[in-house]
Amino acid sequence: MQQNARRTGRSSALAPGAALLVSLVSLVAAGCGGGETSGPSAAGKSGDALFVVEAPVLVPEESEPDLSAMGIGRLYVVGATFKGGSRIEAFPPPPNKMGLPVVFTVVDPDGGAAAAFGPDTKGELIGEGWAAALTKPLAEARGWSNVVGIHLHLSPVPAQAKPLASALESLRRATGLPVSVTLRPGSAPEEWKPLAGKADEVLVFGFGRRPETSDQVVPELTEEAAAAFPLPFRLLLAVGSYGTGAGNPRRRIPDGEVDRMSEDRGLDFAFDQVLSAEPGNHYTFRPRAGVALSTTLLARDGGTARFQVLPMADLVKVLASAARFPRGKFRGRAFMVDALPRDGHLLGFPALKALLTGKPVQPNVVVEPASLNALKGGGLDVSLTARNDAPTPTDLSHFDNWIQVRVEGGTVVGVQAGDFDRYEILTSGGEDARPASFGRATVVRLFENLFAPGETNQAGPIRVSGQRPHLFWKSRLVLPDGQTLDPPEQELALAFPTPEPQPKAQPRKKR
Repeated sequence: MQQNARRTGRSSALAPGAALLVSLVSLVAAGCGGGETSGPSAAGKSGDALFVVEAPVLVPEESEPDLSAMGIGRLYVVGATFKGGSRIEAFPPPPNKMGLPVVFTVVDPDGGAAAAFGPDTKGELIGEGWAAALTKPLAEARGWSNVVGIHLHLSPVPAQAKPLASALESLRRATGLPVSVTLRPGSAPEEWKPLAGKADEVLVFGFGRRPETSDQVVPELTEEAAAAFPLPFRLLLAVGSYGTGAGNPRRRIPDGEVDRMSEDRGLDFAFDQVLSAEPGNHYTFRPRAGVALSTTLLARDGGTARFQVLPMADLVKVLASAARFPRGKFRGRAFMVDALPRDGHLLGFPALKALLTGKPVQPNVVVEPASLNALKGGGLDVSLTARNDAPTPTDLSHFDNWIQVRVEGGTVVGVQAGDFDRYEILTSGGEDARPASFGRATVVRLFENLFAPGETNQAGPIRVSGQRPHLFWKSRLVLPDGQTLDPPEQELALAFPTPEPQPKAQPRKKR
């Protein structure tokens, strides 16, 4: 059988790397623990947080029990944005009140606010301007939330630390609220010492790739750097990944679109990380030869889309490392998601919820019969449902994601692939299986380029000969970290139709 050209992988019922992932989940789920109390004093409490990028924000009330189960004690809510430098523009309020303490967050999408800090900048004046601009938005926010702090989602460099510290101190003095700012790792911790005592805490990017990180994957914050950090901090982790198109590099395409593009018959995909040292998995989609670009999902993206996707295994490893941070200045983890309850990413809030509550996070495809029809003279038409029960995806693969159905007491005489990308019919289910023709094949293998979180595929009808054949199914899934899940075969539970009883012949009456 042809193998995935990108990686060889290791195959077992539970591959070594997959077993390691399972063993780390309980450590990750433990987190920092501890919810937060109400009021501004809550800003200094340790515990996990959720940073919701969507503005205006929507946190459905039905999500609040999930947040509690996840150990989330505060929300970073985007309430305003910097416009043209230091000018601040508020977003409309959310439709419902927030049940958790809220840190009112101001984002800097074009970097103009951070760029305003030069060596001669009067930071105190900038902070006073921020405070004046936030007076009304903060007053309105107190109507829909318990505001416990102000967060500035900037991307400063260490050379700007002194004037930024003056601005943060001025903002805190004018508003009476704790203040914090986002930092990127990579600099020596002592370079941020001017912020100590001026900012109440900082969020330090420790995982992910975002427009505000210049579309670069941030380096991991080491245990040594965490121990040396000069002020309290939380580790900021951007869960979702994305791609960009050749036609408009500024348009970020959520990586959930990988699933749709893999289903587009006019597109093909390749793997770029074979020769790349960049983290994550790299998928590039292009039109197939002879296919008009205008007929594909890439029509608006210039004919090419390139995705860089960070797998769950990488996030788990970062969180396991963070679990060893000294507790002195480390106040917890802040998980960044684009929206609730779903945000269009392959790894989103559902995956995060499973991870933080200790639920399974590996892809798990379950196959069940959807319909069964007995044929006159023997044989069956059976349709199947294959469902990924997990909130995480498989890797993208031409060859390594499949389910197969094996027949005992009959042969495969017809196949409709349904939602699957393609199928093969084989002599057996072993590694030495060879292609076979209908009537001789005993195995049908259905391939899916990618099983998305929660995806359900229908297949069939699959026509099988034999009087009462037995059907067995198994799956093989390649994980985004290159490991392969190869669970044992199971028998497909078939409820054979009961033949209708023939009416008894009535005795003839004597004449």
